[in-house]
Amino acid sequence: MAMCWITSLPEDVIIECVARVPRRYYPSLSLVSKFFRSLIASPQLYARRSLLDRTEYCLYVTIYSHDDDYDRLYTLRQKINSSGDYCLVPIPSLPPMPSSGSYVAVGSKIYIMGGSCFEVSSNALTLIDCPLHMANHHLPNMPRAVASSVSGYINEKIYVIGGCRSRFPVFSEGPMDVMVFDVKSETWESKTRPDNLVFDWYSNSAVTWDDKIYFRVLKHGFVYDPSQDKMEKDDMLKSYHWVGSECVIERVLYYYSTASKILRSYDLKERCWKRVKGEIGLSGTTCARTVTYDKKVVVIFEKDIDRNKVELWCAEIKLERDEQGEICARLDWCVCVFEGHSRLMNCLVLKF
Repeated sequence: MAMCWITSLPEDVIIECVARVPRRYYPSLSLVSKFFRSLIASPQLYARRSLLDRTEYCLYVTIYSHDDDYDRLYTLRQKINSSGDYCLVPIPSLPPMPSSGSYVAVGSKIYIMGGSCFEVSSNALTLIDCPLHMANHHLPNMPRAVASSVSGYINEKIYVIGGCRSRFPVFSEGPMDVMVFDVKSETWESKTRPDNLVFDWYSNSAVTWDDKIYFRVLKHGFVYDPSQDKMEKDDMLKSYHWVGSECVIERVLYYYSTASKILRSYDLKERCWKRVKGEIGLSGTTCARTVTYDKKVVVIFEKDIDRNKVELWCAEIKLERDEQGEICARLDWCVCVFEGHSRLMNCLVLKF
């Protein structure tokens, strides 16, 4: 009876109410009826949440399955009626993605460029609408097929740099051509460069800051300035093996070192590395990805249990300054969020 009374209200009043509900309750609410399932998927709801300043950070993780050679998209969700329990849940409405694609977050959407399936590289461009959890496969394909490229989003354009043509050999030489996608006109432009570089299938990384793309490919570091189409070497950037880090806070890049079990920082302006004070101690870590939200550092990392089982853990790290003004790291919480015969690939943070 109560639910019938609620649905009899004007739709804008219902949206006003639901927009104030924490997003972690939306999956349960969508099961109540077809009306609420449609409401949870409506763009008007998320537009109202934005106007009410009720937007929330959302962590998305791509996990490679050894069973079918695809990447699948998961989201980190806090369990209902829990203050500290989290888990990675699959998004069943989304299809599997090609492995080793390049991911870029633009607002509440994720663009996925290229990748491979069964060792064949792809030139596909896929758009994921995160609030609706829907995929759009009808965007124009990239000028050429690549996997494991590096990418960044600057001034309404996505820049895709380099990449591998095939999975084998793992280290393959290819051109550092730049493919540019205009998200407004939905058109591609290709910029050919004379230099070649050896790309690693698994460990290429990039971050965007000050309208430039900073990236590391195998043992090389570069800074790409799209406004001048200029590629500059950065020998300091390659000093450490920062893999899969999307974590830049106030011009400083952070990444968790699985070898040293410490958090490192790189000042993108001064071009210098530092060890962040504080013992994090994420034991058993074999592979990690580092992202940021709300000026906090989040590390998703693997723990190998046996040949057929991997656990994924999530740790939230708070950054503070000590009396000398030095940045210190403090571990807030760390929990197991997933297990399976899989491999950690990408992490992205969106806000909607």
